Amino acid sequence: MDVSIVFVNYQTEALLLNCLRSVYAHTNNLQFECIVVDNHFIPNANEQILTEFPETRWIDAGYNSGFSIANNIGLKAAVGKYILFLNTDTLIFDTSIHQAMQHLVYDKSLVALGGNQLDSNKQALPYYRTLNDIRRDFYILPNKPFFHRLINLLLPSQQFSRSEETNNLVGAFLMASKENLLVLNGWDEDFFMYAEDAELSFRLSKIGKLAYFKDVNFIHLIKENEFRRTEYSWINRFSVQIQVSNLLWIRKSYGIIAYSLIYLNYTLLAPIFWIWKISLNLLTQKPLDHDTKNQRIFTQKLAVLYRYFFPILLLRKGPYRIKQHENIDQVIKS
Repeated sequence: MDVSIVFVNYQTEALLLNCLRSVYAHTNNLQFECIVVDNHFIPNANEQILTEFPETRWIDAGYNSGFSIANNIGLKAAVGKYILFLNTDTLIFDTSIHQAMQHLVYDKSLVALGGNQLDSNKQALPYYRTLNDIRRDFYILPNKPFFHRLINLLLPSQQFSRSEETNNLVGAFLMASKENLLVLNGWDEDFFMYAEDAELSFRLSKIGKLAYFKDVNFIHLIKENEFRRTEYSWINRFSVQIQVSNLLWIRKSYGIIAYSLIYLNYTLLAPIFWIWKISLNLLTQKPLDHDTKNQRIFTQKLAVLYRYFFPILLLRKGPYRIKQHENIDQVIKS
């Protein structure tokens, strides 16, 4: 078997069916299998999929195990030499799976590669090119040249020997050999959702090169989910689950100092943010709490983040999944 394609399903049977149709329509000249690990099994919900694609291997995880654990279940069950982790909300429209395998077969310096994300109109979707790009975005600093220079000095742009090379692969389309994945013990199961691909990319980059190639593309149908933030602002860039997961990745990959600096940034910012707003309200003769929604959201999020400070600092075992009442964006939305 050349490639095992692993899908994690959570009530996305309709998306998965269309994805499988696209995979079978455009993947030729290689032997592949499709493995679905179901994190929310509903009897008969997969009937149309298994009727149309009876060779699909369907594994019931038994509970909502999260992305990493489910991927590892699929990895252990796979018989292919190469493993493609593919989101259910994706579509294949050309020979990208074959091209991805060919790159790994013929370039022994590569250990893994990703696909270029396109929207439904086949226009490029933005993504973080390197791990430092992600890390820079998690600092919340004034949008001034001095602070841009400061953060770029702390986390400089990362350069590589070839244009295709990177150190950050998006988990929606990630291919590597089963051998290398097992050497690294697969995905880190302390992650429930988000940042697990950054953490895996960090470890993969220690044993070889990662890359994106122009001939490996896929459509990603970005959808809403229960953890997505609903109130976007300069200070409210990420949902709590995204922040917790990324703090876990930064602690694991870069150590205590890098981890603590982000908490220090947020802790110092909170009172400054409040003082600025209250002072502005005083100057304009408005109520002290006028237009302080962003301040309140950030303060609530920071309080939640501090509940995870010591568990992550001490690297206690996960998975790190926030509780329903800690999902501040959705609490506010409701």
